[in-house]
Amino acid sequence: MKITYTGRQVDLTPVQTGKLTAEFEKVGKMLDNGRNEAEAHVVLSHERHQNNVEITVPYHHHELVGHGSDPDLFAAIHAAVGKLETQAIRVREKWREGKRAPRKETGVASTPSEGNRSDESKKG
Repeated sequence: MKITYTGRQVDLTPVQTGKLTAEFEKVGKMLDNGRNEAEAHVVLSHERHQNNVEITVPYHHHELVGHGSDPDLFAAIHAAVGKLETQAIRVREKWREGKRAPRKETGVASTPSEGNRSDESKKG
């Protein structure tokens, strides 16, 4: 997973960047499908006493977005990644569990429901 960071009034050390890439491993495995093509854009900002994090991942013509805010930077990142994981799981389930209707048969055979209707009309 390719991750780009944008810090607004926030600078990250290489150690912090390493921790963040470890945080994104699970989401990357869900979205990459083993091809290492998924991209994430992380925007870090600091306003007063709050650290705000916005993570955007384009996935199958959808934008998965996770927001998090907390006084602690890594708690905010963890909250945003958690929201992103739930969205990724929901989208993957929709793709996996897609309802497909069976083909309609063009035969002359009548369905059992039609036969029941004619029997009921004879009784009444």
